[in-house]
Amino acid sequence: MYTDKNYTFGSVANGDVRGNHGDPIRKAAAEGTVLLKNVNNTLPLQSPKQIAVYGNGAGDSTNGMSVFYFNGVRNYEYGVLPAGGGSGTGLFSYVVSPLVAIKQRVDYKKTLVQYLLNNTATIEDDSAKYLDALVPSPPDVCLVFVKSWATEAEDRTTLLHDWHGAEVVEKVASRCANTVVVSHTGGINAMPWANHPNVTAILVAHLPGEEAGNSIVDVLWGDVNPSGHLPYTIAKEEADYAFASLVNSTTLANTEDPTAWQDNFKDGDLIDYRHFDFHNQSVLYEFGFGLSYTTFSLARNMTITPTFQDRLSAESPSAKTLPGGNPHLWDSLYRISTTVKNTGHTAGAAVPQLYLNLPKLPSTNSQILAEKVLRGLDKINLKPGESRTVTFDLTRRDISRWDVVKQKWVIPKGKVQAWVGFSSRDFRAGGSFTPIP
Repeated sequence: MYTDKNYTFGSVANGDVRGNHGDPIRKAAAEGTVLLKNVNNTLPLQSPKQIAVYGNGAGDSTNGMSVFYFNGVRNYEYGVLPAGGGSGTGLFSYVVSPLVAIKQRVDYKKTLVQYLLNNTATIEDDSAKYLDALVPSPPDVCLVFVKSWATEAEDRTTLLHDWHGAEVVEKVASRCANTVVVSHTGGINAMPWANHPNVTAILVAHLPGEEAGNSIVDVLWGDVNPSGHLPYTIAKEEADYAFASLVNSTTLANTEDPTAWQDNFKDGDLIDYRHFDFHNQSVLYEFGFGLSYTTFSLARNMTITPTFQDRLSAESPSAKTLPGGNPHLWDSLYRISTTVKNTGHTAGAAVPQLYLNLPKLPSTNSQILAEKVLRGLDKINLKPGESRTVTFDLTRRDISRWDVVKQKWVIPKGKVQAWVGFSSRDFRAGGSFTPIP
């Protein structure tokens, strides 16, 4: 909704259309946070009296609320990371930092909140003097905020967190027996410290927007039960991603070689989890992984029901091509159902996921193809003890492969294996069907 306020940016007056937009932003950011580790129910926090906050991602931005290059200022080292840079970002009207939100959450007259946000000071050789002065006695919890900047025209050179984030975590964990790490990032990060015995909880909040601090505090203190799941795989080591053929656009920007941008996709469709699964490679946290403050179960059996009427053809019926291809690619052909239950003592949202193993086409026999592919997911809010049916509708496109000879999507002959679980490596229910005998 529009208000009577206007903001002038350059020569253009902009209407204030915010309304209560902060509320759904805060809710979505909190619910979408991914809980990766939670040893002995470290989270949610239970009224800690001494809190230590570390990391350059915890406070306000020292150069204002803009997180992109603005007037030539590189202003993203100090301060929470609510969004990435580039043409898709914008100038925030406000940003709530984690440190401010933490101070607002606790009673500062009864709770000691100390902080050290300079990563260099945290990791230097004589940093003990800073850490001991910061918290003279062991704190109840140490909250470490690390981040990774991402934008156009500035390629990432490492999968580690920026500004010595890994070293900050290691240093804090070496002196704090209850270290909780919060990561703000636009993509994959290696976590060599994940199995440190003093790292008791890990949260990946990605890019949460203007309510960054409030949303993460909602999760840390349990006002919101996180239900985010990883949209990528976190490998054990940075070197485990060496299979990826990265194209460095910065290097190629001024090339005169007409083939320099060519990528022949020699890995087939083995992208992310498909690669790790195909090669049976162990990982730190698999694609689709995400913990909750409660527990869930899935019925081991599933129901697979055809939803088409006549005999199924391998190729789509003829139709006028529309945006997205032949409209019959989106016809529903099968329905898969099973039951999910909240087996814990806290309300929460389960995120069951459907994966398929499709047979090959004759034209793809020589190709490297993934053994399992994600074909559906849902979010089910459940009270303790509550059960609900989760249903996935499969379209023609979902059970088809691209025929390189016919240049169209075709359903291959043979059995399709289906699994439903809570990640790409946590299957609870299974079944199969044969669309084309």
